[in-house]
Amino acid sequence: MFIATFSQIFHTLRANKLRSFLTMFGIAWGVLSIILMTASGEGFRVAQQRNMAKLGKDIMIIWGGRTSLQAEGFQSGRNIRLKASDADEIRAKASLIRYISPEIIRSDLVAKTDINYGNFSTRGVLPEYQYMRMITADRGRVLNPADNRSARMVCVIGSEVNEQLFEGANSIGQTMSIDSHPFTVIGILPEKELNSTYSGQDHSAIFIPYETMKRLFSHPGLGESKEFVNNLIAAPIRHEVYIEAERQVRQVMAAKHQFNAQDEDAISIWNTGKQNEMMDIMMGSMQWFLGTVGFVTLLLGAVGVVNIMLVSVRERTVEIGLRKSVGARRRDILWQFFVEAFMITMTAGGIGLGIGWAVCQAINSMPLPEIVFAGMLISPMIALTAFFALVVIGLFAGIYPAYIAADLDPIESLRFEAN
Repeated sequence: MFIATFSQIFHTLRANKLRSFLTMFGIAWGVLSIILMTASGEGFRVAQQRNMAKLGKDIMIIWGGRTSLQAEGFQSGRNIRLKASDADEIRAKASLIRYISPEIIRSDLVAKTDINYGNFSTRGVLPEYQYMRMITADRGRVLNPADNRSARMVCVIGSEVNEQLFEGANSIGQTMSIDSHPFTVIGILPEKELNSTYSGQDHSAIFIPYETMKRLFSHPGLGESKEFVNNLIAAPIRHEVYIEAERQVRQVMAAKHQFNAQDEDAISIWNTGKQNEMMDIMMGSMQWFLGTVGFVTLLLGAVGVVNIMLVSVRERTVEIGLRKSVGARRRDILWQFFVEAFMITMTAGGIGLGIGWAVCQAINSMPLPEIVFAGMLISPMIALTAFFALVVIGLFAGIYPAYIAADLDPIESLRFEAN
C-alpha cells in the first residue's frame, strides 16, 4: 500500500511539474523561515544571557542618591552617601541577601612595572564580590578572606592590564606598584568582554582587598571618612526572590539613613535580575513573532498543497469511481488522498528542515560577534515547534481534499469521463 501511495504521489507531482515545484517550495520555505527566524532569535537571547552572566547573575548594584520625599523630619533633596557599615546592616537584617560587598573604585591611581605603566580601574572589594561578579582566575587565584583580614598587598589583574604591564607574560608572583605601593600579583583574569558594565571592563581592572584599599586609597571624592564607598554589590539567596530582596534592601537603608522606603531616588539600585526578566520577555516575544511569521508562510504553502490535491481529485475522478464500484470503502479513498497530501507536505518540510539546519551550521562556522549574537541556535524546543507546525499543516492540507475525494458518488464519477 505504501509503495502504491508513493508511486501515486510521484505520478501526481510529475504530471504537474511547475505547480508541484511551487507548492513544495512554499512548504519548504515556510519551514525554513520558522527555523531561521526562531534560531536567530535564540542566538540573540542566549548571547544576552551569557553577557549578563559575565557581569553577575541576579546582582544588585546600589548607589547613594538624593531624597525626593520628606521623611523623619527631614526635607527632600538630602544626599544619601553609602558607607561600609551599610553593607554590615544589610547583611544582618536583610534575610533574602546572600552576599554583599562594599566597593571603592579609583581610576586615577598609576600602576607601574619596570616594563610599562598606566591608569586602570583599581577596585577594593571583599572576596564575596568575586562570586557575585563571576570573577575567576585564568592563572593563579582570586582574593580570599585572609587577604582582606590582613589587608595584604596583593592584587588580581585583568588580562589587558597584564598585557600592558607585563607584556602578556605569566606575572603570578611578580611585583607591581600602585601609586608607589608594592603589590604582588596573585591572579590574572581570563579574556572577558562585557556589553553592559557600571564601572568599566574587568579585563582592564585591578582588584585588591577592600581593607587594603580603605587603608591606602580611600576615594578623595567621597569625603574625609574612610568609611565612604562608591557603591554596594549584593546578591539574593535565589533568583525567584530578587524583587523582594530589593525591597528588603530599601527598607534597611531607609531605616538606617532615615528616608522614606518608597523614595526610589534616595538610593539607586540596578537589579540585573529584573533586567534579565525583561530581556527574557522581550526576546521571547520576538521569537513568538518571528515563529508566527514563519508559520503563516508555511500556511500559505499548505494552501498550495490543498490546491494541487483538489486538482488531483478532479483528474482522478474516474479512478475514484472505478475503485468504489469494485468495493473500495469510503475510508480507503479518504486514507489514500490524505496520505498523499500529508506525504507531500512532510517531504517538502523535511527538505526545508535540512536546508535550515545546513544554513545555520554554515552561519555558525563564520566569525560572529558573540557579545551580541551567539549564532543560529536550533534548540530542541525550536525543532519540536517546527516539526509540530509541519504536522499541523500536513493535516490541514490533507483532510479537505481527502473528504472531497471520499464523498464522490461512484456513478457520477464514472460519467465524468464521458463528459
